[in-house]
Amino acid sequence: MAGQVGIVIVENTFLIRAGIEKMLDELSGLLILEVFDGTEKRLCEKIKQHKPDMVLLNPEALGESFFKVVSELQSEPLLKLVGMCQSHTAENFKSRFHHCLHLTDGKHELMEQIRSIDTSLSKPKTKPDQSISGREAEILKYIALGLTNQEVADTLFLSIHTVTTHRKNITKKLGIKTVSGLTVYALMHQLISLNEIEGKA
Repeated sequence: MAGQVGIVIVENTFLIRAGIEKMLDELSGLLILEVFDGTEKRLCEKIKQHKPDMVLLNPEALGESFFKVVSELQSEPLLKLVGMCQSHTAENFKSRFHHCLHLTDGKHELMEQIRSIDTSLSKPKTKPDQSISGREAEILKYIALGLTNQEVADTLFLSIHTVTTHRKNITKKLGIKTVSGLTVYALMHQLISLNEIEGKA
C-alpha cells in the first residue's frame, strides 16, 4: 500500500455507500480497503486489521455503539477519523471527528474536502467529458426516482420512443446500465436529493 492512502468506509445506506465508493475511485492515490455497514461484531478490531490511514464514518450507521467505537478508533494516533454528517447530526457527535464531510454538499466540494484532509491525494483521474444534456438530466432524474419509461413520457409529455432514445444515450454516455447506478450518479450530481428518494420509498 506504499504511496497510497488506505481508507475504510462505515456506512449503512446502500446508495450513499455506492456513491462514496464511486467518488473516491476518481481520486488518485487512494485505495478503498474495506466497506462496513456498522453492524459487524468487533468492528473496531476489523477496521484496525486493515491499518487504514483514514476512516470515513457515518455516525448513524453505529447507533448506540457510536461513542464506544469512536473512542477506540481515536486511540490510533495516525488514523484520520472523518465523519459523514448531515444537517441534523448533533454537535457532540461531530466534535468526535478530526474532520466532517457534509453529505448534502456536491461531488466536487466533497472531493476537495477529502484532498484537504490528506494533501498527498492528487486531482481526479482524467476521464473523458461525457456530460449529458439538460433534457437527458431531466429524464435521468425521473428514472432515478423509479419511474418507468412510460411514466417519464407521461410526466414530460414526450413519446415513449423519445424517452427510450434519451435513456439509451444516457446509458452510453455515462457507461452506467443499472437504475441503482444511475441513481447514484443523479445523487452525486445533485439532480435529486436523498429526501426525494426517501419520499418515494
